[in-house]
Amino acid sequence: MSAYGGTPANGWQEHITHGGMPSLFSQQKEDKDEYLQNLCAQTYLRDIVDRNHVVYTHQLEEITCLLASSVGSLTNAKRIYDTFRSNGEKKLSMNTIHAYLSYLEDAFLAEKTQRYDINGRRYLASHQKYYFMDVGLRNAFLHFRQLEPTHLMENILYNELRIRGYQVDVGIVEVRDEKTDADRS
Repeated sequence: MSAYGGTPANGWQEHITHGGMPSLFSQQKEDKDEYLQNLCAQTYLRDIVDRNHVVYTHQLEEITCLLASSVGSLTNAKRIYDTFRSNGEKKLSMNTIHAYLSYLEDAFLAEKTQRYDINGRRYLASHQKYYFMDVGLRNAFLHFRQLEPTHLMENILYNELRIRGYQVDVGIVEVRDEKTDADRS
């Protein structure tokens, strides 16, 4: 907020829309969207493509947008693979999707968190959640559509916990309704 200089409500709205990339504070409001979209395309994606010799660049961008769209939802490479197959995409294999997801993590664009089964006290390999390291970049990949405050809040809270040094897992906690349980007896 000290860098923003406005009201807390306006600062929060600005943060969940444009994130916290340092050079944004010197940008005019109308230039921020374009700056972030160029940063995504010209810096992040180009770096990933060049460094990893990515052949299917359009599919990498599609996977990135799919992850951005599903922030706060459980996903995995198989689900992404099935989505591409149902849309007629035949080029991508499961190995390629796994590789592209790891490239996004290596570029510090997104981070995967594991699902933890509280009852079984073990990690589940089936589904994970991916969070973007900056919500402004996430929004730029989606051309500033799908600005759901709950998903963005979850992403921001995840980032804050990681910055503070916490290991963050995701899971499901069943809430039992005693009245419903009594009715079953």
